[in-house]
Amino acid sequence: MYGKTIQARRWAALTGACCVLLAGCGGGGASAAAPTPPPAEASYFPSATPQLRLSQGGHQVMLTLVRDDMLHVAYSAQIEPGTPFMSPMVVPRNFSGPASYTWDPDAKRLVTDALLVELDQGCWRISARQPEARVLTRLCVQDWQADRLRLALSGEGATEVLGLGERLVSGSKSPSWLGAQRVPASKYGNAMTYSDISASGDMQVPVAYVLGEGQRNWGLFVDSAYPLSFDFRAATWTVDSPSPSLGLFLFTGADLPDLRRDYLSLTGTPPVPPLKAFGLWISEYGYDNWAELDDKLATLHGKGFPVDGAVLDLQWFGGINSGSQSTSMGKLSWATGKFPDPAAKLAAYAANGVGTMLIEESYIGGALPEFRALADQRYLAMDCAPPCKDATVYSSNPWWGIGGMIDWSNPGAGSWWHDAKRVALINDGVLGHWTDLGEPEMFSPSSQYFGIDWYGAHPTRHADVHNLLNFFWSRSIASDTARTHPQRRPWILSRSGAAGSQRFGVATWSGDVQSSFAALGAQMTAQANMSLSGFDYYGSDVGGFDRAGMSGAPLSKLYTRWFATSALLDVPLRPHVQNLCNCTETAPDRIGDAASNLAALKLRYRLVPYLYSLAHAAHDQGDAMFPPLAYYFQQDKQARSVVTTKMIGPWVLFGTPSGTDATMGVYLPAGAWTDFYAPARRVASQGAFSQESLLVADQLRAPIFLREGAIVPMLRDAPGHLGDPRDRAMHWFDDMLVRIVPAATESHFTLVEDDGVTRGYEAGQSARTTMTTQRNAAGEVRFTLRPDNRSGATAKRKLALEFLLGGNSVREVRVGGAEVPQMDAAGASVGWFVSEGGITLRLGERSVDEAIDVALLP
Repeated sequence: MYGKTIQARRWAALTGACCVLLAGCGGGGASAAAPTPPPAEASYFPSATPQLRLSQGGHQVMLTLVRDDMLHVAYSAQIEPGTPFMSPMVVPRNFSGPASYTWDPDAKRLVTDALLVELDQGCWRISARQPEARVLTRLCVQDWQADRLRLALSGEGATEVLGLGERLVSGSKSPSWLGAQRVPASKYGNAMTYSDISASGDMQVPVAYVLGEGQRNWGLFVDSAYPLSFDFRAATWTVDSPSPSLGLFLFTGADLPDLRRDYLSLTGTPPVPPLKAFGLWISEYGYDNWAELDDKLATLHGKGFPVDGAVLDLQWFGGINSGSQSTSMGKLSWATGKFPDPAAKLAAYAANGVGTMLIEESYIGGALPEFRALADQRYLAMDCAPPCKDATVYSSNPWWGIGGMIDWSNPGAGSWWHDAKRVALINDGVLGHWTDLGEPEMFSPSSQYFGIDWYGAHPTRHADVHNLLNFFWSRSIASDTARTHPQRRPWILSRSGAAGSQRFGVATWSGDVQSSFAALGAQMTAQANMSLSGFDYYGSDVGGFDRAGMSGAPLSKLYTRWFATSALLDVPLRPHVQNLCNCTETAPDRIGDAASNLAALKLRYRLVPYLYSLAHAAHDQGDAMFPPLAYYFQQDKQARSVVTTKMIGPWVLFGTPSGTDATMGVYLPAGAWTDFYAPARRVASQGAFSQESLLVADQLRAPIFLREGAIVPMLRDAPGHLGDPRDRAMHWFDDMLVRIVPAATESHFTLVEDDGVTRGYEAGQSARTTMTTQRNAAGEVRFTLRPDNRSGATAKRKLALEFLLGGNSVREVRVGGAEVPQMDAAGASVGWFVSEGGITLRLGERSVDEAIDVALLP
């Protein structure tokens, strides 16, 4: 049936050997005196997604083949055949199943083109079939009680385990969890954690990437929001859950990019942020009035710093009143005494290219009328079950005041809040939403909530919803905004979340980190695992939020290095600091080496065509924007542990100057690498660190290299800002330079342009320009540009191509088969000239719809 190759025989019931799979078996959990459990019953269900179910002692395990290279295993008291249960973190609810499979009832074996699943003494032995046959893991139940579940997995020669969300740890030098434990931040899961380097977020994203020798790899996503503990210290790993029910996906693929795409096919790819999100956003805690913010913007503009937005902390709605129910927390409307006429002010900012993002929290002051209105509809965390209207009141840590917390698990609460509060702000012109304290930071373990569906039950305790509250908050912003403002792109800056939060337009940041080199170094490790956990947009309070213990020259040095790093890594790029005293600066024209900061910022703006195109690839295919080296160089053992060298898409590599020295080691995997700042310099690496100076023309710069085959579209000069947040016209990158490093194999890159504001790109309203290059055996270089403009708009742009040729000379250049003249570098006409590291071809003003063919003849 369903076009599958299925053997017709039914799997008979198994006998006592299956007990290892269930409670009290599998190498731990039950004592020797425990009674022998009854035999397990096993059933086979043929379908498009074939299933095997084991039943014993009140527990059931269901294995489902959902794709050729992916399976799902569910554990619960009762599981019926059919579509497996999945949490809200998972997007698809139906799967097509493997293209073909076979079932061998005698060997108890399911086989697809990619996977082999066998029952082995009650455990699932799961093997990959491509590119070679090998066991991935042996999956068993080690302990299963009414209030917990422990799974055991064999490592099978693993050398690294990557992913598993966000944790900042001082001194961490490798992103791998092998040999360590990944435990929840608290009994309930996500939490702010306090250490010598930060008050930082610890966010559970239970996706692990297991790497072995060479290209051996597989992925595991545990579909549970309950706080999970992973232990990778022994040959047999364990996963502990405080819930006796959960599901997991196990998948394999050719490499890490394939595995990450598999994971994002489950939890969702990120939407493309507004174009302005890729610029500089100034922020602090906090701007007390318009005049203070205007002063920051005026000096930035006056000193030539591009800027695209401002982030306003809780002063915008009137601030807080600690220890009192009479606090403005939850008011979420402008404090017009200090921020008068906000709609006109935001319009004036927008006219100057400056967007705004406002903070909002889940907490509601007890004296506000909103508190009673929400409580009467049970839209807050409650002290009791329905129909009780007594909301939980939080007073144990009343720094923001005393009051309640919105129950984001209730969709009605999110819609009510959006319509009552957020719609007016969007109409005023606010571009983004900053959701803070969402772990949640304060809660009562005894509170009751609307709750979630979970394996046939509907639990409502705090323990059941804790890790999903920020996820539901982000979901409500995205879904309710789509309802009220259908063309508005979701864009959220969040301190917490869960697997799948990225699909709501969430960018995360690491919390209130300390101004220290140790905190900056820890950020680099955390970013590597957050990238693999599906969060392309992960940043920091640039320069550090807490300046205690750091000042003067050390702070200046730290800030400039941090800014140079984040200018290549963070979206949004957001310096942020605790400044209630109005005595601390964080705007890049006021702290650190201003010239170096300006150079780093202008480079960031020049790279926006490349970055914005990568954002589209992240949305379309699930490709990582800022991955660790292992993502592209998995077979390089040393590259897997490096966190101070990172990639920007497939073609740009950079070192993160996160130490105090004037030089740093940049790891260059095997291949030819071209120095971005000195393109005549090409480094042939066998896989080693290259010691690089951090000074370029007396300015601190992050070392950058271009990979052989690179095609990097850039702006010729940095603009003052990126478009207009009110403009829905097509945004063209109108004066571009494309840097090209031809290789013997063909390489390509697709430039993507759209209006930068609306969701029109989701309906195909964009322009995609595919560029390819290759050097043939005779030394001839070919470059092609092929536009595919579906935007309905057209324009002309200036275009120049910079070929970095590694010392190879050129005698003739042809465009469209016609020879173009060689000219002086100062010339303004169409032609080419010898430039550092190769040649530059000026093509003049060309239609964005014009195809271009270039040949460089040696």
